[in-house]
Amino acid sequence: TAMTGIAGLYNFQANSYLELWNQQLAKNNAYQATPEDYQTALFASQRAIELTPYNGDFLTSAADLQMWQLLNNHSLSNKEKQALQTEILTYYRVALKQRPTWANTYANFAIAKTRLNQIDTEMQHALQTANRLGAHEVDILHITIELGLFLWPKLDHDTRLTVASAIERSLTWNLNEKLNQKERVFALSLVGVYQLQKEICPLLTPQSQESSNMCF
Repeated sequence: TAMTGIAGLYNFQANSYLELWNQQLAKNNAYQATPEDYQTALFASQRAIELTPYNGDFLTSAADLQMWQLLNNHSLSNKEKQALQTEILTYYRVALKQRPTWANTYANFAIAKTRLNQIDTEMQHALQTANRLGAHEVDILHITIELGLFLWPKLDHDTRLTVASAIERSLTWNLNEKLNQKERVFALSLVGVYQLQKEICPLLTPQSQESSNMCF
């Protein structure tokens, strides 16, 4: 419909600002978006949601925009920071209600919670759910292994099993030789970086323990 098309244009405008800011930030880590640009992007993002409130992509895009503002606007008051955190989490929770079977939304919610330093039951449940829904999606495996090993001391037993399962799937990936090797190297190198061999190995199958060459 025309309404959907207009909403898409507003969302594209907001995302374009965000992409530009990230490019600028990569060149200069002190980069700050102007208040005018932020307000323009925020208006576009909110209009997209108002026009199509059922679109989960627009909700998570709005969360990304507000996350950028939270992490990169150094003039925010504590009250403003708290309001942005609440808004980010609300956008994700609504999006998850709208798309309860989308693995990537759960994985991105887990990332957002981690950025907010909220390594709680909700965050860990999101990571577990992402793996249940996207067990064989490379992006889900990568996010799970990266987040899981980084947060290992803070994770509960079930989430540690989820991370170990993602490593197991990476070690036993069966697409083609080049991709199989790429996934193995990705998983094993990260386990090595965090020196978690002794913790991970007992959670792998005997076959993976043997083939990994890290479980002695």
